[in-house]
Amino acid sequence: MSVGPTIDEFRSVIDAATHRLSASARSAGLTALVPPCPDWTVADLVAHQGMVHRWAQAQILGVEAPFASESDVLDRVAPTDLTDWFVDGARELLATLTTADPDVEAWVFMETGRTPLEFWTRRQAHETTIHAVDAVAAEHGSVPMAAALDVDPVLAADGLDELLVRFAPRGRSKLYDGEPATIGVETTDTGHAWTLSVSAEALAVTDGAPESATAWWRGTAGALYLGLWNRGDEIEVSGDRTTLERWRARHRVR
Repeated sequence: MSVGPTIDEFRSVIDAATHRLSASARSAGLTALVPPCPDWTVADLVAHQGMVHRWAQAQILGVEAPFASESDVLDRVAPTDLTDWFVDGARELLATLTTADPDVEAWVFMETGRTPLEFWTRRQAHETTIHAVDAVAAEHGSVPMAAALDVDPVLAADGLDELLVRFAPRGRSKLYDGEPATIGVETTDTGHAWTLSVSAEALAVTDGAPESATAWWRGTAGALYLGLWNRGDEIEVSGDRTTLERWRARHRVR
């Protein structure tokens, strides 16, 4: 796909999403439920994102992560301090992402063709953005429309590329259900497209639209970005809709 956000822009995304998440979490209250993750409260959400920020920072610094799980966080951080603890962790992560050697060697959990610093900055930009949407959903009691969240289309297209090209093909194909399938995914505003080739052995994803497909998933980059992360239902489907339903059932990532 075309070039996405720069590393500086990804850092700005982390900062903005941190502010959105913390503000919505404070407004909703720690006991509010999180509609996209119905087994979570806002406290679980804040603990998760704060833990992940510190885990990502630890990879860059080459040290042990300070928290092992959300429950570990909730056992050790007082509820009255939780949102401030989250914001402090995001600030520390951003400081590390800003000052680290661009060529720092660090572990990453999947190959993307980027340096470790680029990988972790991009990953945390999308991680924090998606979980900020969760906080907004908790505040309002339902997942807002993509347009209301004002997700930048360039960021959304990049997030789609990360999800489809890097995350989705890992492990065995979760979309296969007895028959091969070809799925076209197409943004209606940024001009991006991907082909998902589903077989019993694997899910293969390539740039560009297929000549023919079992199903097409279309929408704005923002709608597809949120929808394929199971944060919304604005995807336009033509052809076999069961493929999207299977995706939603089998790609529930928190």
